[in-house]
Amino acid sequence: MGFPGAWRFDPPSALIGAMLALLGVGLLYAVRRPLQARYAALRGRLEQAGQRLRLAAESQYRQWLAEQLPHWIAWSALDPRLARCLIEPALLPPPPYPSTRIQTPPSEDPIPLRQALRATRRLFIYGPPGSGRTGALCYLIREALAGRPDGEAPLPLYVRLPLIEPDPTASPEALLLRFLGRMVPLILRPRLDGMIRTALKDGSVLLLLDELEEVPPPRRPEVIRWLGRLVEAYPELRIVVAGDHFPTQPLEAMGFVALPLAPWSRAQVERFLEGWAEATGIPLPDLRERSAAWRQDRTGRWRPADVAAALALGSERPGDPGLYDAILERLLQGIIGKTALTMPGARLVLGRVALRLLEEERFPITLEDLEETIRQTLPELAAPAARRQMDAAIEALTAPGRPIVPIDEEHGHFRHPLLQAYLAAWAIAQAGDPAPLARHLDDPRWEAVFTFYAALGPMIGIVERALSEPDDAFHTRLLRVAEWIAVASPQAPWRADGMAALARAFLKPGLPPTLRRRLAEALVRTGDRGVPVLFRKALRHSDPEIRLAAVRGLGWLGQESDLPFLEQALSDPDPEVRRAAVIALGEHGTEPAMQRLVLLLLEAEEEIRILAAEALRNYPEGPQLLQEATEEADWRVRRAAAFALAGFREEWAKTRLEALAREDREWLVRSAAQDALARWGAGREPASPDLRPVVLEQLGWLIEWAVREGEGVGGGSARQSLYRALERGEPEVQRAALLTLARIGEADDLAAIRAVAFDPRVDALTRDLALRALEAIARRTGARVL
Repeated sequence: MGFPGAWRFDPPSALIGAMLALLGVGLLYAVRRPLQARYAALRGRLEQAGQRLRLAAESQYRQWLAEQLPHWIAWSALDPRLARCLIEPALLPPPPYPSTRIQTPPSEDPIPLRQALRATRRLFIYGPPGSGRTGALCYLIREALAGRPDGEAPLPLYVRLPLIEPDPTASPEALLLRFLGRMVPLILRPRLDGMIRTALKDGSVLLLLDELEEVPPPRRPEVIRWLGRLVEAYPELRIVVAGDHFPTQPLEAMGFVALPLAPWSRAQVERFLEGWAEATGIPLPDLRERSAAWRQDRTGRWRPADVAAALALGSERPGDPGLYDAILERLLQGIIGKTALTMPGARLVLGRVALRLLEEERFPITLEDLEETIRQTLPELAAPAARRQMDAAIEALTAPGRPIVPIDEEHGHFRHPLLQAYLAAWAIAQAGDPAPLARHLDDPRWEAVFTFYAALGPMIGIVERALSEPDDAFHTRLLRVAEWIAVASPQAPWRADGMAALARAFLKPGLPPTLRRRLAEALVRTGDRGVPVLFRKALRHSDPEIRLAAVRGLGWLGQESDLPFLEQALSDPDPEVRRAAVIALGEHGTEPAMQRLVLLLLEAEEEIRILAAEALRNYPEGPQLLQEATEEADWRVRRAAAFALAGFREEWAKTRLEALAREDREWLVRSAAQDALARWGAGREPASPDLRPVVLEQLGWLIEWAVREGEGVGGGSARQSLYRALERGEPEVQRAALLTLARIGEADDLAAIRAVAFDPRVDALTRDLALRALEAIARRTGARVL
């Protein structure tokens, strides 16, 4: 029995059910192949539909990126055509991989950005404001959108780090999705998640993270932790981070390679001029003539932001504070009469906001910042009845092409950090109180503010403090004083003290050659009338390193009155000084200096002939002169010209070298032409830098030295062997130790390296490598080297 409705087993029904089930299984088995084919076809159609949706979303995203690109280039507000002139940035090379075979100063030839990316998947590029950090990322976006001949087209994701909000409870990719979800158009948002997750899994993402230095200090550890989680989750992800004045140790621990952006060279400025000529239709010779005044800087170090703005505005002095005054005038053009703001009032509002953000170490400008500053500057807009005028004033400062770029309805940021620095300096000068500067003398974020202020306000107290307090080993403060002198009034009362300090440092014995060269460059850029006199007197100094630096300085000055002194240096007893004199003639840039190089090519000893031929490459007439030299009767002239032709990248140089290698009657010339052809090809496709991580226990040079000294490198003894190699090794062993410490050294190693860098008894190359090691460790750890 059981309760009514309770289940009871029924044998006949069970038997019928089993028979029907067997029949169904048999039928399914009989038609299994057609069913499998139909399922596979249906699944394929579904996958194809999903792929089409993803490709459609990616195509729309790439189109959106192309439209956004000009908005991320700050000076496109001056002229939108600047966005079409992006050129490939270059990076300064890292110290060479540790070896005892380093016998000459390592190459300082910059590395093209894409070449560095072929050598590492994680790159941190850094440089001061205006060095082209955002431009470098925009260049990579443009190249990714254009694709490559090999068919590879990574998916670029551009993220502004100050605007992200790390969430330790969410997955690392969720932060990317959240940020980009706020940025892209509404139509893309539903498909963004799947597109990015798929691209992250298949390794096709190129992640570009900008403005690391603008992340507020309390939030930086959170951002670094988030980046570490992302790298751990996607180890094959390609990432480029851009920033400045940030200790790189946390990034290097994740496998990032940190390389500084190189200032633009003459060749890069020429490429930019060519792009600007194509974008604007202005004849290239006209652009060269307009820019001739500022392109005469023979040290060849131009800031990309200055060059772009100078071309857009027709300015003759890139980097001069007057350029940024002109930029501000252009960005505020048409503001008068439309609102209660006047031009001085708008400048004061912007200057006070810029200063406030710098003092509070903030990146975004809030709506409250603007309203509060406008009320302080224009009290008549503080009344409730003036709300419409207040809104109109804010709109006038944040409209497209204005100094403030909106982020959302409540936040914005200054169009460029150099514009913010200029505004802050202008506000301090207007207030007549440099006290805010005194609190930030060694703060890298304020460096540009000091330089602009030097042209706008009194610097006497600031300079006295900068010169009287202890400087670091790199003469950072002194080199900054030189920048202030370069923009200050010739009548500034503090100039003499600054120039005297520069001269004393330049003449100090035992400096690493690179540091002395920087001081010589700084002296040249001051434009002070006493600099040529200093260099001429230094040519009589007993120290050949000082004479060498003075010779290079005379070359950078480019004054015809100095040519007899360079002629004198060609007879210096030290061969390095003689070689420097030839190089200086190449940098001199005058007709008489070029003629002297031609004479050296025709008459000098072999080594000087080759140097003279290479120096002629710096002159516009160089290509023609060197081609003519390959037809000279003297085979030594033809041979020197062949070596120099390898430095040209154009096809005509290759054609001429091939002819020399085949047809010249002297085998020494044919051999030189063959060597030059090999160097020409290598120059067109330079080798990728050696960015391998240094593993101390596996370094061949250290193992060999330790065995020779009867030591081991296993366990924890490798580092002790490294220190002993630095202390008592031969010069080549010391150099290898310094190159090793440049890659893996810590703050505790600085004292021992500094002792080598500034010891006059140590050879110049070893001191130079020690300086590079000091700079690398200071950069990595954030330590100050006194």
